Amino acid sequence: MDTLAVKNLDHLGIIAGIVDELGVVDIVNERLGED
Repeated sequence: MDTLAVKNLDHLGIIAGIVDELGVVDIVNERLGED
């Protein structure tokens, strides 16, 4: 019987890149009045 190995590949780096590219942090800071 074959052995099955499962690995968790976190995607937080991908999400952080998308958030940065879309400027989400700047939009939130603008709405909250943060610099």
